[in-house]
Amino acid sequence: MTRPICLQVYISSELSSLIRKAAKAKGISMSEWVRSLLANACAEEELTSRFTATVERISRQSVFLMVGVDALLAGHADHGLRERAHQAYARKCKEIGVAGATGEGGVS
Repeated sequence: MTRPICLQVYISSELSSLIRKAAKAKGISMSEWVRSLLANACAEEELTSRFTATVERISRQSVFLMVGVDALLAGHADHGLRERAHQAYARKCKEIGVAGATGEGGVS
């Protein structure tokens, strides 16, 4: 086991009292309580970062799909198909209670 590194931080007596009570309620030392809190905060930060990256990737893929489908509809032999698809999209958005934005496949 590696030797723990001391991290010093200055806090108010009020905060110290709150930490002491919280640690006591969990039956652990103040040091353990703070350590677990810091570890959880770091884990949440990593999770948030991964979540944000995933949402951005899905957004890019959605835009690519939207552009591709719109291009296929525009080049289809049935020239009214694209407009009917946009109208169906707007109806479906209204049906499920989502505002269809023009930039997201809806009609103006």
